[in-house]
Amino acid sequence: MDWKEGGGCHTHSHGNDGQSIHGTHGVHGGHSHGFTPGFPFLQRGEAMMDPTQQPKKYTHIEDSSSWDIVKATQFGAFDRCKELVEAGYDVRQPDKENVTLLHWAAINNRADLIKYYISKGAVVDQLGGDLNSTPLHWAIRQGHLQMVIQLMRYGADPSFVDGEGYGGLHLAVLFQHMPIAAYLMAKGQEVDAPDANGQTSLMLAAQKIIGPEPTNFLLRCNASVNAVDKVNRNSPLHCAVLAGNIDAAHILLDSGASVELQNNSGQTPIDLAHQVHSPLLIHMLNVVKNERKKSNMRCLRFLNNYQAFLQCVFSVCVMWAVGAILNISSESWLLKGVLLACVLAMINLTCRRVASTTVQHLIPSTTLIASIFWMLVTWCLWFLPDIL
Repeated sequence: MDWKEGGGCHTHSHGNDGQSIHGTHGVHGGHSHGFTPGFPFLQRGEAMMDPTQQPKKYTHIEDSSSWDIVKATQFGAFDRCKELVEAGYDVRQPDKENVTLLHWAAINNRADLIKYYISKGAVVDQLGGDLNSTPLHWAIRQGHLQMVIQLMRYGADPSFVDGEGYGGLHLAVLFQHMPIAAYLMAKGQEVDAPDANGQTSLMLAAQKIIGPEPTNFLLRCNASVNAVDKVNRNSPLHCAVLAGNIDAAHILLDSGASVELQNNSGQTPIDLAHQVHSPLLIHMLNVVKNERKKSNMRCLRFLNNYQAFLQCVFSVCVMWAVGAILNISSESWLLKGVLLACVLAMINLTCRRVASTTVQHLIPSTTLIASIFWMLVTWCLWFLPDIL
Protein backbone atom coordinates (compact mmCIF):
# COMPACT_ATOMS: atom_id res chain seq x y z
CA MET A 1 0.00 0.00 0.00
CA ASP A 2 1.49 3.35 -1.04
CA TRP A 3 0.34 6.66 0.32
CA LYS A 4 1.68 10.15 0.83
CA GLU A 5 1.98 12.26 3.96
CA GLY A 6 2.56 16.00 3.74
CA GLY A 7 5.07 17.00 1.12
CA GLY A 8 7.22 13.88 1.38
CA CYS A 9 6.70 10.54 -0.26
CA HIS A 10 6.37 7.58 2.06
CA THR A 11 6.05 3.92 1.24
CA HIS A 12 4.29 1.80 3.83
CA SER A 13 4.67 -1.88 2.97
CA HIS A 14 3.42 -4.97 4.73
CA GLY A 15 4.90 -8.43 4.62
CA ASN A 16 2.89 -11.55 5.21
CA ASP A 17 3.38 -11.21 8.94
CA GLY A 18 1.69 -7.82 8.95
CA GLN A 19 4.72 -5.79 10.02
CA SER A 20 5.17 -2.23 8.80
CA ILE A 21 8.14 -1.21 6.71
CA HIS A 22 9.09 2.44 6.41
CA GLY A 23 10.57 3.68 3.18
CA THR A 24 11.85 6.86 1.50
CA HIS A 25 12.97 10.08 3.04
CA GLY A 26 9.46 11.51 3.47
CA VAL A 27 9.19 9.76 6.82
CA HIS A 28 11.31 12.52 8.13
CA GLY A 29 11.08 15.22 5.58
CA GLY A 30 7.46 15.82 4.78
CA HIS A 31 6.07 16.33 8.25
CA SER A 32 5.19 19.70 9.72
CA HIS A 33 4.35 19.99 13.39
CA GLY A 34 0.76 20.98 14.03
CA PHE A 35 -1.08 21.19 17.32
CA THR A 36 -1.27 17.42 17.56
CA PRO A 37 2.01 16.17 16.16
CA GLY A 38 2.19 12.50 15.49
CA PHE A 39 4.05 10.10 13.32
CA PRO A 40 1.16 8.25 11.64
CA PHE A 41 2.97 5.21 10.39
CA LEU A 42 2.16 2.60 13.05
CA GLN A 43 -0.78 0.33 12.56
CA ARG A 44 -2.87 -0.53 15.63
CA GLY A 45 -1.30 -3.96 16.11
CA GLU A 46 2.20 -2.57 15.83
CA ALA A 47 1.44 0.31 18.16
CA MET A 48 0.47 -2.17 20.86
CA MET A 49 3.62 -4.26 20.39
CA ASP A 50 5.91 -4.66 23.36
CA PRO A 51 8.64 -2.05 22.78
CA THR A 52 11.26 -4.50 24.06
CA GLN A 53 10.53 -6.88 21.22
CA GLN A 54 12.26 -6.70 17.86
CA PRO A 55 10.12 -6.60 14.72
CA LYS A 56 9.70 -9.90 12.97
CA LYS A 57 11.95 -10.74 10.08
CA TYR A 58 10.56 -10.61 6.58
CA THR A 59 8.96 -13.93 5.66
CA HIS A 60 7.58 -13.16 2.19
CA ILE A 61 8.09 -15.84 -0.43
CA GLU A 62 9.79 -13.26 -2.66
CA ASP A 63 13.48 -13.98 -3.10
CA SER A 64 15.49 -11.28 -1.31
CA SER A 65 18.57 -11.98 -3.39
CA SER A 66 17.43 -9.41 -5.95
CA TRP A 67 16.86 -6.62 -3.44
CA ASP A 68 19.07 -3.57 -3.17
CA ILE A 69 20.59 -2.85 0.22
CA VAL A 70 18.07 -0.15 1.14
CA LYS A 71 15.09 -2.47 0.67
CA ALA A 72 16.91 -5.28 2.42
CA THR A 73 17.60 -2.96 5.37
CA GLN A 74 13.99 -1.82 5.56
CA PHE A 75 12.72 -5.42 5.65
CA GLY A 76 15.49 -6.65 7.95
CA ALA A 77 17.01 -9.12 5.49
CA PHE A 78 20.27 -9.39 7.42
CA ASP A 79 21.94 -12.01 5.20
CA ARG A 80 21.29 -9.97 2.05
CA CYS A 81 22.62 -6.80 3.70
CA LYS A 82 25.73 -8.63 4.87
CA GLU A 83 26.28 -10.06 1.40
CA LEU A 84 26.13 -6.62 -0.22
CA VAL A 85 28.39 -4.99 2.38
CA GLU A 86 30.99 -7.73 2.04
CA ALA A 87 30.78 -7.26 -1.73
CA GLY A 88 32.03 -3.72 -1.24
CA TYR A 89 29.05 -1.50 -0.42
CA ASP A 90 30.08 1.46 1.79
CA VAL A 91 27.72 1.58 4.77
CA ARG A 92 28.38 5.32 5.14
CA GLN A 93 27.18 6.06 1.63
CA PRO A 94 23.80 7.82 1.54
CA ASP A 95 21.23 6.91 -1.09
CA LYS A 96 19.85 9.33 -3.69
CA GLU A 97 17.59 10.82 -1.00
CA ASN A 98 20.62 11.53 1.22
CA VAL A 99 19.53 8.83 3.69
CA THR A 100 22.01 6.32 5.11
CA LEU A 101 21.50 2.67 5.90
CA LEU A 102 21.69 3.51 9.60
CA HIS A 103 18.65 5.77 9.21
CA TRP A 104 16.65 2.98 7.55
CA ALA A 105 17.68 0.48 10.20
CA ALA A 106 16.79 2.91 12.99
CA ILE A 107 13.31 3.81 11.78
CA ASN A 108 12.46 0.15 11.10
CA ASN A 109 13.85 -0.95 14.48
CA ARG A 110 16.49 -3.33 13.07
CA ALA A 111 18.79 -3.72 16.06
CA ASP A 112 20.95 -6.42 14.49
CA LEU A 113 21.61 -4.30 11.41
CA ILE A 114 22.43 -1.26 13.56
CA LYS A 115 25.07 -3.31 15.36
CA TYR A 116 26.44 -4.70 12.09
CA TYR A 117 26.59 -1.37 10.23
CA ILE A 118 28.33 0.39 13.11
CA SER A 119 30.85 -2.43 13.27
CA LYS A 120 31.51 -1.77 9.58
CA GLY A 121 32.17 1.92 10.12
CA ALA A 122 28.75 3.60 9.92
CA VAL A 123 28.67 7.06 11.52
CA VAL A 124 26.14 6.97 14.35
CA ASP A 125 25.30 10.69 14.16
CA GLN A 126 25.43 11.08 10.37
CA LEU A 127 22.92 13.63 9.11
CA GLY A 128 20.50 12.76 6.33
CA GLY A 129 17.03 13.19 4.87
CA ASP A 130 15.18 16.38 4.02
CA LEU A 131 15.40 17.63 7.61
CA ASN A 132 19.08 16.81 8.08
CA SER A 133 18.36 14.43 10.93
CA THR A 134 20.39 11.73 12.64
CA PRO A 135 19.30 8.09 12.92
CA LEU A 136 18.52 8.82 16.58
CA HIS A 137 16.06 11.53 15.53
CA TRP A 138 14.31 9.03 13.25
CA ALA A 139 14.08 6.44 16.01
CA ILE A 140 12.69 9.04 18.44
CA ARG A 141 10.04 10.22 15.99
CA GLN A 142 8.94 6.64 15.45
CA GLY A 143 8.88 5.92 19.20
CA HIS A 144 11.40 3.04 19.21
CA LEU A 145 12.66 3.21 22.80
CA GLN A 146 14.94 0.18 22.51
CA MET A 147 16.48 1.59 19.34
CA VAL A 148 17.09 4.91 21.10
CA ILE A 149 18.83 3.09 23.94
CA GLN A 150 20.95 1.08 21.51
CA LEU A 151 22.00 4.11 19.44
CA MET A 152 22.94 6.09 22.56
CA ARG A 153 25.04 3.16 23.77
CA TYR A 154 26.94 3.48 20.50
CA GLY A 155 27.48 7.19 21.18
CA ALA A 156 24.52 8.91 19.50
CA ASP A 157 24.12 12.47 20.79
CA PRO A 158 20.50 13.47 21.55
CA SER A 159 21.47 17.15 21.80
CA PHE A 160 22.05 17.39 18.03
CA VAL A 161 19.33 19.46 16.34
CA ASP A 162 17.67 18.59 13.04
CA GLY A 163 16.76 20.90 10.18
CA GLU A 164 13.73 22.19 12.09
CA GLY A 165 15.88 23.08 15.07
CA TYR A 166 14.63 20.31 17.36
CA GLY A 167 16.84 18.16 19.57
CA GLY A 168 16.04 14.66 20.72
CA LEU A 169 14.01 15.70 23.79
CA HIS A 170 11.95 18.20 21.79
CA LEU A 171 11.06 15.51 19.25
CA ALA A 172 10.10 13.03 21.98
CA VAL A 173 7.75 15.64 23.48
CA LEU A 174 6.29 16.75 20.14
CA PHE A 175 5.51 13.17 19.16
CA GLN A 176 4.34 12.39 22.72
CA HIS A 177 6.75 9.53 23.36
CA MET A 178 7.04 10.10 27.10
CA PRO A 179 9.10 6.97 27.91
CA ILE A 180 11.74 8.19 25.47
CA ALA A 181 11.61 11.70 26.96
CA ALA A 182 12.06 10.25 30.45
CA TYR A 183 15.00 8.15 29.27
CA LEU A 184 16.69 11.15 27.63
CA MET A 185 16.31 13.23 30.79
CA ALA A 186 17.66 10.34 32.86
CA LYS A 187 20.69 10.37 30.56
CA GLY A 188 21.36 14.04 31.25
CA GLN A 189 19.19 16.02 28.85
CA GLU A 190 17.98 19.22 30.52
CA VAL A 191 14.20 19.55 30.64
CA ASP A 192 14.54 23.29 29.91
CA ALA A 193 17.08 22.93 27.10
CA PRO A 194 16.02 25.30 24.27
CA ASP A 195 15.66 24.38 20.63
CA ALA A 196 17.15 26.49 17.83
CA ASN A 197 14.38 29.07 18.33
CA GLY A 198 14.95 29.25 22.06
CA GLN A 199 11.76 27.37 22.93
CA THR A 200 11.82 24.79 25.69
CA SER A 201 10.00 21.47 25.56
CA LEU A 202 7.31 22.90 27.85
CA MET A 203 6.66 25.74 25.42
CA LEU A 204 6.37 23.32 22.52
CA ALA A 205 3.99 21.09 24.49
CA ALA A 206 1.79 24.04 25.50
CA GLN A 207 1.70 25.45 21.99
CA LYS A 208 1.54 22.41 19.74
CA ILE A 209 -0.22 19.65 21.71
CA ILE A 210 -3.79 20.25 22.84
CA GLY A 211 -4.53 18.54 26.15
CA PRO A 212 -2.95 18.09 29.58
CA GLU A 213 -0.10 15.87 28.41
CA PRO A 214 2.83 16.14 27.99
CA THR A 215 2.59 19.52 29.79
CA ASN A 216 1.75 17.78 33.05
CA PHE A 217 4.61 15.30 32.59
CA LEU A 218 7.18 18.06 32.00
CA LEU A 219 6.03 20.01 35.05
CA ARG A 220 6.47 16.90 37.18
CA CYS A 221 10.04 16.89 35.84
CA ASN A 222 10.52 20.45 37.20
CA ALA A 223 10.28 22.32 33.90
CA SER A 224 10.36 26.10 34.36
CA VAL A 225 6.92 27.68 33.99
CA ASN A 226 8.29 31.20 33.50
CA ALA A 227 11.13 30.59 31.04
CA VAL A 228 10.94 32.75 27.89
CA ASP A 229 12.01 32.06 24.32
CA LYS A 230 14.72 34.03 22.53
CA VAL A 231 12.60 35.39 19.69
CA ASN A 232 9.39 36.80 21.21
CA ARG A 233 10.15 36.25 24.90
CA ASN A 234 6.94 34.30 25.26
CA SER A 235 6.51 32.09 28.32
CA PRO A 236 4.83 28.66 28.23
CA LEU A 237 1.61 30.36 29.37
CA HIS A 238 1.84 32.81 26.44
CA CYS A 239 2.24 29.80 24.12
CA ALA A 240 -0.74 27.97 25.63
CA VAL A 241 -2.98 31.04 25.34
CA LEU A 242 -1.97 31.69 21.72
CA ALA A 243 -2.80 28.07 20.90
CA GLY A 244 -6.09 28.16 22.81
CA ASN A 245 -4.82 25.24 24.87
CA ILE A 246 -7.09 25.56 27.89
CA ASP A 247 -5.94 22.34 29.58
CA ALA A 248 -2.28 23.34 29.40
CA ALA A 249 -3.07 26.89 30.56
CA HIS A 250 -4.95 25.54 33.59
CA ILE A 251 -2.07 23.25 34.53
CA LEU A 252 0.48 26.04 34.10
CA LEU A 253 -1.56 28.40 36.28
CA ASP A 254 -1.85 25.75 38.99
CA SER A 255 1.95 25.43 38.83
CA GLY A 256 2.46 29.16 39.42
CA ALA A 257 2.94 30.54 35.89
CA SER A 258 2.94 34.34 35.89
CA VAL A 259 -0.11 36.06 34.39
CA GLU A 260 1.68 39.43 34.33
CA LEU A 261 4.86 38.43 32.47
CA GLN A 262 5.25 40.53 29.32
CA ASN A 263 6.73 39.45 25.99
CA ASN A 264 8.69 41.61 23.54
CA SER A 265 5.48 43.34 22.48
CA GLY A 266 4.56 44.18 26.07
CA GLN A 267 1.67 41.70 26.03
CA THR A 268 0.70 39.61 29.03
CA PRO A 269 -1.13 36.28 28.70
CA ILE A 270 -4.37 38.17 29.44
CA ASP A 271 -3.70 40.51 26.52
CA LEU A 272 -3.15 37.52 24.24
CA ALA A 273 -6.38 35.92 25.50
CA HIS A 274 -8.23 39.04 24.34
CA GLN A 275 -6.34 38.88 21.05
CA VAL A 276 -7.44 35.30 20.33
CA HIS A 277 -11.01 36.09 21.53
CA SER A 278 -11.22 33.34 24.15
CA PRO A 279 -13.73 34.29 26.90
CA LEU A 280 -12.90 31.19 28.93
CA LEU A 281 -9.17 31.94 28.99
CA ILE A 282 -9.86 35.61 29.80
CA HIS A 283 -12.03 34.60 32.75
CA MET A 284 -9.56 31.96 33.96
CA LEU A 285 -6.59 34.34 33.83
CA ASN A 286 -8.45 37.22 35.51
CA VAL A 287 -9.66 34.98 38.33
CA VAL A 288 -6.11 33.78 39.01
CA LYS A 289 -4.77 37.33 38.80
CA ASN A 290 -7.30 38.60 41.35
CA GLU A 291 -6.69 35.68 43.71
CA ARG A 292 -2.96 36.30 43.62
CA LYS A 293 -3.46 40.01 44.33
CA LYS A 294 -5.51 39.10 47.37
CA SER A 295 -2.92 36.63 48.59
CA ASN A 296 -0.23 39.34 48.46
CA MET A 297 -2.04 41.57 50.98
CA ARG A 298 -0.52 41.34 54.48
CA CYS A 299 -3.85 40.81 56.19
CA LEU A 300 -4.82 38.08 53.74
CA ARG A 301 -1.45 36.40 54.12
CA PHE A 302 -2.19 36.15 57.85
CA LEU A 303 -5.65 34.76 57.08
CA ASN A 304 -4.18 32.18 54.69
CA ASN A 305 -1.69 31.02 57.31
CA TYR A 306 -4.42 30.40 59.90
CA GLN A 307 -7.41 29.87 57.63
CA ALA A 308 -8.64 26.62 59.22
CA PHE A 309 -8.52 28.02 62.78
CA LEU A 310 -10.09 31.33 61.76
CA GLN A 311 -12.82 29.54 59.85
CA CYS A 312 -13.68 27.56 62.99
CA VAL A 313 -13.83 30.77 65.07
CA PHE A 314 -15.98 32.43 62.42
CA SER A 315 -18.42 29.51 62.39
CA VAL A 316 -18.66 29.54 66.19
CA CYS A 317 -19.38 33.28 66.17
CA VAL A 318 -22.01 32.96 63.45
CA MET A 319 -23.85 30.21 65.34
CA TRP A 320 -23.69 32.28 68.54
CA ALA A 321 -25.09 35.30 66.69
CA VAL A 322 -27.97 33.28 65.24
CA GLY A 323 -28.79 31.80 68.66
CA ALA A 324 -28.53 35.17 70.40
CA ILE A 325 -30.87 36.80 67.86
CA LEU A 326 -33.46 34.07 68.22
CA ASN A 327 -33.20 34.32 72.01
CA ILE A 328 -33.86 38.06 72.14
CA SER A 329 -36.70 38.84 74.58
CA SER A 330 -38.32 41.18 72.06
CA GLU A 331 -41.65 40.08 70.64
CA SER A 332 -40.86 41.68 67.29
CA TRP A 333 -40.15 38.98 64.66
CA LEU A 334 -39.47 41.77 62.17
CA LEU A 335 -36.47 42.88 64.25
CA LYS A 336 -35.20 39.32 64.51
CA GLY A 337 -35.66 38.85 60.75
CA VAL A 338 -33.68 42.00 59.95
CA LEU A 339 -30.85 40.94 62.29
CA LEU A 340 -30.74 37.45 60.76
CA ALA A 341 -30.64 39.01 57.27
CA CYS A 342 -27.68 41.12 58.39
CA VAL A 343 -25.87 37.99 59.59
CA LEU A 344 -26.53 36.25 56.27
CA ALA A 345 -25.30 39.30 54.37
CA MET A 346 -22.10 39.33 56.43
CA ILE A 347 -21.54 35.61 55.72
CA ASN A 348 -22.10 36.13 51.99
CA LEU A 349 -19.79 39.15 51.86
CA THR A 350 -17.06 37.28 53.73
CA CYS A 351 -17.27 34.27 51.44
CA ARG A 352 -17.18 36.37 48.28
CA ARG A 353 -14.49 38.86 49.26
CA VAL A 354 -12.19 37.08 51.66
CA ALA A 355 -12.66 33.33 51.60
CA SER A 356 -10.58 31.41 49.09
CA THR A 357 -11.72 28.19 47.44
CA THR A 358 -9.87 26.21 50.09
CA VAL A 359 -11.68 28.04 52.88
CA GLN A 360 -15.05 27.51 51.20
CA HIS A 361 -14.35 23.79 51.13
CA LEU A 362 -13.84 23.94 54.92
CA ILE A 363 -17.32 25.36 55.62
CA PRO A 364 -19.15 22.02 56.16
CA SER A 365 -16.52 20.65 58.53
CA THR A 366 -16.12 23.90 60.52
CA THR A 367 -19.90 24.24 60.81
CA LEU A 368 -20.04 20.74 62.31
CA ILE A 369 -17.25 21.63 64.76
CA ALA A 370 -19.07 24.82 65.78
CA SER A 371 -22.30 22.89 66.35
CA ILE A 372 -20.51 20.36 68.55
CA PHE A 373 -18.83 23.20 70.46
CA TRP A 374 -22.13 24.92 71.30
CA MET A 375 -23.76 21.61 72.21
CA LEU A 376 -20.97 21.01 74.75
CA VAL A 377 -21.25 24.57 76.08
CA THR A 378 -25.02 24.24 76.44
CA TRP A 379 -24.71 20.88 78.18
CA CYS A 380 -22.03 22.16 80.60
CA LEU A 381 -23.80 25.41 81.52
CA TRP A 382 -27.40 24.27 81.69
CA PHE A 383 -27.65 20.51 82.15
CA LEU A 384 -24.51 19.55 84.08
CA PRO A 385 -25.29 21.73 87.17
CA ASP A 386 -28.70 20.07 87.51
CA ILE A 387 -27.10 16.63 87.36
CA LEU A 388 -24.48 17.48 89.97
